[in-house]
Amino acid sequence: MIDPFRATPWLALRSVPGVGVVLFHRLLRRFGSPEAVFQASAAELRSVKGVSAAIAQAITTFEDWPRWDVQMERLISLGGEVVTCLDPRFPAALRQIPYTPPFLYIRGSIEPQDDLAIALVGTRKPSHYGRKASHKLAAELAQRGVTVVSGLARGIDTAAHQGALAVGGRTLAVLGCGLDIVYPPENKEFYGLIPQQGALISEFPLGTRPEAKNFPIRNRIISGLAQGVVVVEAGEQSGTHITANFALEQGREVFAVPGPVDLPGSIGPHRWIQQGAKLVREAKDILEELRCTTPAALKTTAPPTTVRASQPEDPILTHLSLTPLQVDELIRLSALPAPEVMSRLTLLELQGLVQELPGKYFVLAN
Repeated sequence: MIDPFRATPWLALRSVPGVGVVLFHRLLRRFGSPEAVFQASAAELRSVKGVSAAIAQAITTFEDWPRWDVQMERLISLGGEVVTCLDPRFPAALRQIPYTPPFLYIRGSIEPQDDLAIALVGTRKPSHYGRKASHKLAAELAQRGVTVVSGLARGIDTAAHQGALAVGGRTLAVLGCGLDIVYPPENKEFYGLIPQQGALISEFPLGTRPEAKNFPIRNRIISGLAQGVVVVEAGEQSGTHITANFALEQGREVFAVPGPVDLPGSIGPHRWIQQGAKLVREAKDILEELRCTTPAALKTTAPPTTVRASQPEDPILTHLSLTPLQVDELIRLSALPAPEVMSRLTLLELQGLVQELPGKYFVLAN
């Protein structure tokens, strides 16, 4: 683990106005460490391509150290850490992409086995078909030792993380906000579950809100961590296409799950298939395309019972039966806040006690 005291210069240098990812790496190559950058003279800094007089002055006169000391203290209190691009634990796949992040904020762990990873991405408003397809495919991949990567957004992303967690597999969630910001709010439980079986990952400092401009930045890391990106369900205009395009630029494979032709969410996957993406029906299609012939990738294992969800006496269960109940009615009957009801339903699904039907109806699982 990197010494928190030593991590502070990395965060500080990235915060200097004008020091983006490219310039950060140029400075790192020239001086060897962020500490050395801050110790350099203005003339030495100006010798680096892209360092203007204003940037050199901002570095040599930098005084905002307390802010980043506090940032590290908060990160440690959350159970997080900073993993820099010089750390052996930094994902090897990310070293190969353009605009490699200089460091990552992480809660959980990134393991060598995560080198075999597949990203599942799609719409935030999936159909019942799309959500189930994402969950099933993620579970199949995780059972074969493949790490599932996604962005913890509503919809397809959430279903992918659920599928991996449900079978005791590993999953990496790349956030478009700080690690201390729960987004979307209904996924609060995942902030505790995912670090136990993978990691929450962000390039953004603590306190960073989930603004729209952050997500394309986040998407390049989702694709960069994976050997391939699977488009499960996406409309004609979707951030999912940004991730898939990043995958192509990074030399990753793009896969797509076909859907019913009358579903708007099928437009995206079908277009990618027309453009040459591999059609995917099951995990085997992906592994064969990537020539994953390791025993871990080919073996199907029985789902372990490592994910604990809500206990059977959960108040939501008292209102459910084999007769479908719409979520709004469930919220009314339980007298619980809507986000809490959705979170509980998610955990009950992970435990296999509840099944979701089209139209946000829920029943007890058979």
